[in-house]
Amino acid sequence: MYTKTTAMATTNLFEQLTVSQDVRQKPRNRMMTIQKNYSDTFFQFKKPVTLTANSGIALLVITDDPYNPESYQEYILQGSITLASNVYFNTLTVTKQCSIFLEPQQVDDPILISVPKRFKVKYSDAVVQVNQIFSVLYQVKTAPFVTQFQDRDYFELIIVDQGEMNHRVNGKDFMLGQHECMVLFPNQNFTQEIKTDGVTTYLTIMFDATGLDEVMSNRVYHLSNKHANLIEKIVKLSTQPNSRYYSDEIYLNFKNILLSLIQGQADNIEEATTSMRENYENELFQAIVDYLHQNVEEQNQVNDLVDHFALSRSTLQMLFKKYANTSPKAYINQLRLKRSKILIRDSKMSLSEIANELGYGSIQYFSRAFSREFGMSPSSYAKSLVK
Repeated sequence: MYTKTTAMATTNLFEQLTVSQDVRQKPRNRMMTIQKNYSDTFFQFKKPVTLTANSGIALLVITDDPYNPESYQEYILQGSITLASNVYFNTLTVTKQCSIFLEPQQVDDPILISVPKRFKVKYSDAVVQVNQIFSVLYQVKTAPFVTQFQDRDYFELIIVDQGEMNHRVNGKDFMLGQHECMVLFPNQNFTQEIKTDGVTTYLTIMFDATGLDEVMSNRVYHLSNKHANLIEKIVKLSTQPNSRYYSDEIYLNFKNILLSLIQGQADNIEEATTSMRENYENELFQAIVDYLHQNVEEQNQVNDLVDHFALSRSTLQMLFKKYANTSPKAYINQLRLKRSKILIRDSKMSLSEIANELGYGSIQYFSRAFSREFGMSPSSYAKSLVK
């Protein structure tokens, strides 16, 4: 990434100007069209010379020592600048081609200086590219459950939402708990297994990418609340493509998660701090979340949390805003609706019984909340499970 000349009012090599007239009308002005993004030559004028950007994007390379590449300064040329006397410079094109105006202060032909090492435009290419996301699937399983996967030619990110799931990869076991994940690489054969009693819910994202380092494989990551929220967003977008740019949002959020895994930012439950108060708040919030997951059927109101943890409503609001970027009420409602999906799928309860079990006042209220969250009614979801 380059700095623009307009970001520098003045340096020891050039001064930024305010263009007050049409430079094309000046008698000594020369328009130069540039088609190369590399060179091994510098120009030098004995007197100051003015450069003005015209079309395309030009990269200005300037120095006071052409034989020392460490001294080269590079700027995107914007507006007009005046180079100091005897400065060595050249302009390269960043785009397919560009043009600039060059105005010596008097009739002055430049000296050409050839250097042994070619200099060129450096383009910033992304290292990690997510080429395609094939599937985003939220699944619910109960023990005993075992399945094997072989001859896969794609990546797969597996994230456990609730419960536990073991993965045996190349003879080694990796146990994933709540908000833990791992990346499985192409051609890695593995076995998934659930032994623990209870329900395990997990998300699988199948994708193709380039630039992922194999050091990411065979490793369990613990996601922060920030990244758990990104995953929730991906799931919601994948089931409700009601935005023109929903695919763009999915890809951006997903790449953000992958980069966090690569850079090791997801290993901590929250950002590293040295504050005892923040550590206390973090642990308290985790305790509240764990309590909700275990007791959402019985304790599903904000007042229940206030009473159980002896907190004020304002403190509770602050914790959920800071660590989950939502309100306690919204978090509880999302958790209840996710639990309702599990009950619809794995229990024999009627929709009215599920609504009552999760604290909804009526089947109508439950149905409206479910439809807003998932884009379909509870009855439509139940019917989709028997297809």
